[in-house]
Order: sequence, then C-alpha cells, then structure tokens
Amino acid sequence: MTQKNIHISCPKCGWEPNENCRWKCDVCKTSWNTFDTHGCCPGCGKVFLDTQCPKRMDGCGEVSPHDDWYEEIEVEKPKSFFSSIFSKKNDNLPVTDNDKKWIEHSLIFLSDLFEPVYFKSLITITPEKKYFDRDFTGTEEDAEFIFERIISIMHIDSWEIQLMFFSNEPTGFSAGITATSQEKLKGSWKSSAGLYIDRGLGKKEIWIELSKLIDPESLIATISHELAHYKLLGEHRIEKNDELLTDLTAIAFGFGIFSGNSYFKFSQWHGNTHHGWAMRKSGYLPEQVIAYAMAWLAHYRNEDLSWKQYLNKTMRKYFEQSYEFIGKNKDSIKWSN
Repeated sequence: MTQKNIHISCPKCGWEPNENCRWKCDVCKTSWNTFDTHGCCPGCGKVFLDTQCPKRMDGCGEVSPHDDWYEEIEVEKPKSFFSSIFSKKNDNLPVTDNDKKWIEHSLIFLSDLFEPVYFKSLITITPEKKYFDRDFTGTEEDAEFIFERIISIMHIDSWEIQLMFFSNEPTGFSAGITATSQEKLKGSWKSSAGLYIDRGLGKKEIWIELSKLIDPESLIATISHELAHYKLLGEHRIEKNDELLTDLTAIAFGFGIFSGNSYFKFSQWHGNTHHGWAMRKSGYLPEQVIAYAMAWLAHYRNEDLSWKQYLNKTMRKYFEQSYEFIGKNKDSIKWSN
C-alpha cells in the first residue's frame, strides 16, 4: 500500500532543508522557515515566488522558483505506527545529518573568524559565583552587572557599547527611569527579548526587554546573544546579520548552558482566587542543536565536563548523546576546513 508525501529539495542541487533553516524577508526582516508557509512571510505577508538555496549550509546558492522545491512522491505506507518507529535504527544522535553538518561547518567558520588558537582557549561559563557573584533581585542593576561581566568574558571594550532597556508598556525603574517602547527603536537586529543597534560613529547599544530582569539565566542568555552581535557585526567580522550564527557565537564564547536551559521556560503563578501557567521560548537554536554544538566544542577544546551538572535534564540528555556519538565517531566528524 502506498501513500503520497511531499519531498522538499533544491531543484538544482538536491540540497534538503530541515526545520532549523531560516530565510529572511527583505521587507520586514522577519526570519522564518519559508517552507512552513509556502513562501509567505509571516511578518508582512509578502509572497516569495523564488527561493535561494543557502550556500552557507552546503547548498548551491542558486535561486529557483519556490514551487519547484516541492515534489510529490509515493512511499510505502507502514503497517503500523509502531512498526515504522522500531524498524528505524536509532543512533542516539539528537540532530539530523544536515543539522550536524551545519553546526560543524559554522563552528569551524567561527574558529577561523576569531583565530583558532584564541577560539580553542575559550571555556564554558557556569552559573557559579566565580562568574556571577551577586544575589539577583530582578532590578536593572542586575542587568548592568551581568552586562559588565559578559563584556569582560567576551573581551569587549566597554566604552564602545551601552546597555539600554525597552518595553511595550510604560515601566518605571527603581531609579525613576522609564523604558523606551520597542516600536521607537529603529535600525536594530532583534532577538526574542533583546536588540543590538549600531547608530554609527562608534555608538552601539544593547537593548534588553524588561521582562528578562526577573530571570537571571535568561537574562545572561539574552545579553550574551546581543553581545555576540557586536562580536560579529560591531567588530566587522561579517557584513550581514545572521541570527543563527549569532546564537552559535554566544555558545562558542561559553554561554551554552544559559542558552540551552532557557530555551523553554515553564512558569506557574497564583493569585487570591485563581492561578495559571505559561510556557515561552527564547533564542533561535533548539536545544538539540545547542547540545551538539556544546559537545563538539567540549571535544575540540578537551574540556573538563564538570560543568554539565548545571544543564537541565533535557539539555544534559541531548549533550551526553552528542558527546558519546562524537567520541565514537571522531574520524567522521569535521574538525577543520
């Protein structure tokens, strides 16, 4: 018995996208997987009739009509859900082969970008007092402290960049300062809760959304991501913004624990008469990709793994699977160009 499936691949070279691939709208700058919406930008509604195969992810770089990427194929329908699951070999690798190639290729690119000797000397940062010796209370002073610590770790000249705050609601600080509305911030690169703005003439700013102040782990992940923008764009290492590469840069500089642990956050709240819960996502790279990147870096830098105790349960599982896989297949892992 057969069924029809849609196969997506570049009509010119056969490269296949995965769920983590992103294209950017040239109108509103939204970053999304174009095949999730059949070429329609979810930010402004523009429909892209053509799609470029990403050369950075081992594609050919050529442009083809979007509709040509889809091919209807017939496949043998499995007898049951369980038979299809258990007949597939499980190699305990949490990322796809395309993910794996992109991670390795991008980390090697970053190594060359920041010089291999320096890149190899970087270490994983942990939520310990030796890095963040402060009792956090959810104030803007906490963010200033984290900002200064990460600037020091990432070797950034503090006079070149300033920390600012934004909110979609008028919010007063303890010092009587009011946050700027996000809509008033122009010329910026946006992450889930932060912005990097280059105003020219050496004036650069990191903007943090106020809701991050109550969660030090997410605050560290967000600030490290925005400062990674500075390392790539502000120091003129790349010309065009790339959010996925920026996320990976923050991980390479040691902030993978914070990025991975804060990717999904579950919270509960209680009032006098009712209660509720919320789940939110931060960052661009999923946990599996973050974990594989951290495992690759741990092997590459021959790191002591005592820091893995700080990973949450899901991240530790993905990291250990990745680390073991790399250890058993070192000859097939890409370590350099």
